[in-house]
Amino acid sequence: MSNPDQSRMKQDCANKKECMQMLQLILDGEATAEQKDHFLKHHLDECLPCFNNYHLEVAIRQMLKSKCTGDCAPQELVDSIKAKVIRNLAS
Repeated sequence: MSNPDQSRMKQDCANKKECMQMLQLILDGEATAEQKDHFLKHHLDECLPCFNNYHLEVAIRQMLKSKCTGDCAPQELVDSIKAKVIRNLAS
């Protein structure tokens, strides 16, 4: 993924919910190669909210992974965080 010129990116995403769902599929390894390629190489270069959400989600997952040594984060915690992020995107 390139480092786009953020001043030229869309400042609002018309498809926040769908984009967040696609982001989750990608990070969970469940997206097709075509979906992943389009979202990461095209959409994120054009859409600042999705670009920021992608990097936030990656940081959250990395932090959870590093803090939960040996054990996975409780699914309830993961689900709660995801729900809060999705609610924030929808508003």
